[in-house]
Amino acid sequence: MTVQYNMATERDSLEIHVDLCELRYNQLEARMDRFEQRIDSINDELKQVKTEMTTHFGEIKDMLTAARDEKYKTIVTTAGTIIVGLLGLLGYIVVHLK
Repeated sequence: MTVQYNMATERDSLEIHVDLCELRYNQLEARMDRFEQRIDSINDELKQVKTEMTTHFGEIKDMLTAARDEKYKTIVTTAGTIIVGLLGLLGYIVVHLK
């Protein structure tokens, strides 16, 4: 219903006022429906982002753990090499110290 009324007519006629209120409420309801759809869309996108971030943080954690383990292996290997070298040097000194 797209009839235009002036404000004086709306004040004077209850029927016109009811018709205009119906139009206003229908428009308001349509706007609220669009708003709810937007909120639902944003909510879905946020859930997707949260899932992706959780997955990526898990991958990063795994990579850091692997790097830490590799670092410890390198430290142990290096320390072992130094100790074996020092023991070899000590053995050489003991054998040749006569």
